[in-house]
Amino acid sequence: MTKRLLLASAILSLLVVGTVAPIFATVDFNAYLPIEGTPITPDFKFTKNVAIDYSNGGKLKDLLNGKNITLSFSDTSDKNPSVKAFMESINTEFATDRKTTAIISNLTVNYQVQVNGDDKGATIDYKIDLIPVLKGYVLSKGGGNVPTVFDISWMGFKMTNPVVISTSNLGDLDINSPIGIIKNQLPDIYNILKGTAAESPLSGNLMDASALVAYPIEKWNSLFDPSYTVADSAGLGYGGKKVAVTAFAYGQSDIYQGSLKAQNIDVDFTTDAKYHMTIVERASSGTLDVDGHANGYEVQGDPAISTTLQTSTTGGGTTAQGLSTMTIYVMAGFAAVIAVGVFWFSNRKMKAAMKRGVDTSPPPTYQYEERKHWADKFDEEKK
Repeated sequence: MTKRLLLASAILSLLVVGTVAPIFATVDFNAYLPIEGTPITPDFKFTKNVAIDYSNGGKLKDLLNGKNITLSFSDTSDKNPSVKAFMESINTEFATDRKTTAIISNLTVNYQVQVNGDDKGATIDYKIDLIPVLKGYVLSKGGGNVPTVFDISWMGFKMTNPVVISTSNLGDLDINSPIGIIKNQLPDIYNILKGTAAESPLSGNLMDASALVAYPIEKWNSLFDPSYTVADSAGLGYGGKKVAVTAFAYGQSDIYQGSLKAQNIDVDFTTDAKYHMTIVERASSGTLDVDGHANGYEVQGDPAISTTLQTSTTGGGTTAQGLSTMTIYVMAGFAAVIAVGVFWFSNRKMKAAMKRGVDTSPPPTYQYEERKHWADKFDEEKK
């Protein structure tokens, strides 16, 4: 019995290690870090999908059936004082919880909610896009063979309090809670949901990027690209330049990151009728493009990246889960040789098959009976 328990514990440990602990929030993150350390514009997209099943009928069906609306606004911190206050809250979270020297100097907020209902159910899709102008993320400036070190702990920030934005078309709106827009624009629906089992999960936080730092940066998939072209919007003042870049990626299910599946929260609740609600949380994802040949590691428990400039002829360094750049090039060359060999072999077989299709044997010989006129028959009989 003891051996069985030990075996079961070992298998359970492997399963736990092989998966990523779920964080019920979805963020899609993208950033480019120039080695000069100039201000950057990372992009945080937070999403959530809510589905309400009212196939049993009821007031929710009466209110949502056939409703198709889009509620949205866009604003910046230099124009809207409430967005500026939100930016300062993020900076406070940077300093206290993330313990980073990075700071946001400007913030753009794009908010959108789509409501679509039919005779069976309705969906409410949330999307918040935050684009900050961020500086102060360089821990130490390098040069030559001395690496530059970037602090990236800021990318895992989360907002745990209401974030109320004053908008011209939606009024004062808490954008950090799914139920905020329902209270604001769909009060009749909120009155049905209020006090039920559905209210609590809809009151959670939308803006939570902690999944990005929950998984160690050194375990992100990485690949060194010696001829990367920086897009115009990737880094301020660096549009269109070609640089050597290391790309880091998180959010793909593989042997290293485990199985990253969508997490569903299912809730049954009853008011005037029986309803079912499902909140779908996709796995978060992140990409970091860093100038030079970079490596991820931790500094006092927080994620960081060190990088040195490399020329396109450099073949050293580890990339793509421990494979060196030179190894990748050799593997690519070997694959090309195999492809040429397969093509040559296939072409040879095709030509042989074509030759087999041509009949090269001598033409057959035929014996022809001499053709005679019908009258010759009588002459033969006379003989």
